[in-house]
Amino acid sequence: MSSRINKPDTAADIQLKQCLDRAQSFIMIAGAGSGKTTSLVKALSHIVVTRSADLRKWGQKVACITYTEIAAKEIWNDVGNNPLVHVSTIHSFLWSVISPFQKDIKKWVIAKIASEIDKLEAAAAAFTPRTGQNTRDTNNRKIQKFRESQENIAGVRHFIYGTGRDFSKGILGHDDIITMVPQLLVEKPLLRSIVAQSYPVVFIDESQDTFPDVVAAFKAVTSSNPKFCLGFFGDPMQKIYLTGVGDIPLEDGWVRIAKPENFRCSTSVINTINRIRSEADGLEQVPGANNRNKVGSSKIFILPADQQRTERLSQVKQFIARTHNDPVWNSENVKLLVIVHRMAATRLNFGQIYSAMHDNAPQVFKDGLLDGTAWPLKPFLNFVLPLVEAWRGKKNFDVVEILREKSPLFDKDQFKNEDVAAHLGSIKAKVEELTALFDEDDNIGSAITFLKESKLYALDQKFVAFLTPQDEENAVPAAQNEGEQNDDNDAMIKASIEALFDCPLQDLWGYRSYIDEQSPFATQHGVKGTEYERVITICDDDEGTHNLFSYDRYFGVAELSDTDVRNARAGKENSVDRTRRLFYVCCSRAETDLAVIYFVANPDAAVEHVRNKTIFRDEDIFRLADIQV
Repeated sequence: MSSRINKPDTAADIQLKQCLDRAQSFIMIAGAGSGKTTSLVKALSHIVVTRSADLRKWGQKVACITYTEIAAKEIWNDVGNNPLVHVSTIHSFLWSVISPFQKDIKKWVIAKIASEIDKLEAAAAAFTPRTGQNTRDTNNRKIQKFRESQENIAGVRHFIYGTGRDFSKGILGHDDIITMVPQLLVEKPLLRSIVAQSYPVVFIDESQDTFPDVVAAFKAVTSSNPKFCLGFFGDPMQKIYLTGVGDIPLEDGWVRIAKPENFRCSTSVINTINRIRSEADGLEQVPGANNRNKVGSSKIFILPADQQRTERLSQVKQFIARTHNDPVWNSENVKLLVIVHRMAATRLNFGQIYSAMHDNAPQVFKDGLLDGTAWPLKPFLNFVLPLVEAWRGKKNFDVVEILREKSPLFDKDQFKNEDVAAHLGSIKAKVEELTALFDEDDNIGSAITFLKESKLYALDQKFVAFLTPQDEENAVPAAQNEGEQNDDNDAMIKASIEALFDCPLQDLWGYRSYIDEQSPFATQHGVKGTEYERVITICDDDEGTHNLFSYDRYFGVAELSDTDVRNARAGKENSVDRTRRLFYVCCSRAETDLAVIYFVANPDAAVEHVRNKTIFRDEDIFRLADIQV
């Protein structure tokens, strides 16, 4: 097991073990740098040590559900690959629960199809003379597609969980799993009992970003199974994704465990993030035993939002290097946290991709550009780039693993009526051809077309409308599942995809470097859980992606929007709440030194607003004149 197991117990760890010994459900609130994962791993170890005999006797496991596959692998390694521990992502866990119940899945799918048809027909009935023909055609294609699924569903004998939905072929998508399984858990007491009997203890990591329906479903398991122990590990202040539940209310008999230590940050940074948090839940962190004497620094630079942002960034780094006598600030070893920023895109040579997915793009593409979740980019980040990289590096084992996990050509059924050697040779040739597209500096559209024709990868069905626009029978509307359907949104999606298809394949390497934090730049959405010695957080509304976040509103420089005011009055979160959380996550990544650069139209006016926030000391607030030599 990892060194996390042997770290000294905090007061929160002791309280947690007491809950586990009583099979008492709990919610652990662990602030930034508190060692949440350490507490989780130590809790798993405690269960294995104290209950291994019973777990083996009844064929049970303790389950740990994480947010990403990377986190799952990390925890799995930390517990020494113990067979009594089941670690997986939420989608994988839910599918493992429901997959044996194929009849229930089929009933749900049949009802789902009927429901979707009813919604589409109701929408069609509400069309007015002003409704565009494209919207009418899109709606009609969807109805026809679901009716075909309705006709074919009787012949589906077995359902599987895939990357894209195709009910006619028995394939459920990610969204279907998240919708279906919690619903069935709530509706079916027997299913809840099976979960509790198979996994008497379930931990949910990053609970603040877990879907509300998933939280409700697991709470339902506890209500009907008193011996079932449910534990949430998270921090509402670090909720980043809009779909997350955020703060989870305690149920009767549950325990809230606070872990206030911060083992990561210097005292200067801890003071800053405590002030940020004081306007939210007020959890105040204290330095851990290892960093009580690490003072560090925390500064903010309020600079004009002009065309010289890159130059201003260099001036800030030079200023800190001089005043700290620390030349590292002039190197690439300083992490720059931005919300997808044109400055980063230009420097890392993915400017065309940035423009295609941001400029005049639909909101869902702008959001997905933040963390690589936009569906047009997923085939490359999840499959193409790793495969080409492994092939070029002659890492044959990695090539086979990627193909086995992601390629439909490696499905068992593909080998039944094929000469195995010939089939493998065909796959090899296709991988070579895909790699050649990069060597020839082809464009992204060519690669997507190749994936479709070669069947090397199961493309999201939303690509079909762009690859075979005349194929009315199979085409999937461009805007399917992308929010409200209207002519303008469809046109924006079409224009963005066409622009993306024209981008050079080579630009994807720079974009991936950005997303994977292999460059000095990182997205503010993608750094939760990571830490760096020196951090520059860039606050820049002009380069932001949408109105969901606004540093100008957060600092009080701009007035709240009408929507913000309505949400605040209704007790709902608004752009200030979301920006505060994002700012907290960014600032809390700094182990030693933090520098915030706030680009704003009127720096002089902004200085007073920032001072009034009292997040930074007056002597740590700088203007442009202060840093110029």
